[in-house]
Amino acid sequence: MITGFNTDVDCAGCVYHVQTEDRGLDNPIIESLVYTGGEIVASRKTPYADLIASGCLTEDALLKRMEAQHRELMQEIRGGKFSGDD
Repeated sequence: MITGFNTDVDCAGCVYHVQTEDRGLDNPIIESLVYTGGEIVASRKTPYADLIASGCLTEDALLKRMEAQHRELMQEIRGGKFSGDD
């Protein structure tokens, strides 16, 4: 079982916490939440039913998708997307 990822990202003096996890086969979604100051400021949900339907669902394939989504959100934070200055 994949437990997920948790990363703190410091951007312009503000700390964002990114949490990404798998919701499981009964709800095949990768969910990421971005927190700052204890509040959720963004969320992203990506289904992976296509992996199940194609017979390509492996722990490695799911892990790669989770990592990609997690990294993408961290890059968006570093790029200032959630800073309120855009």
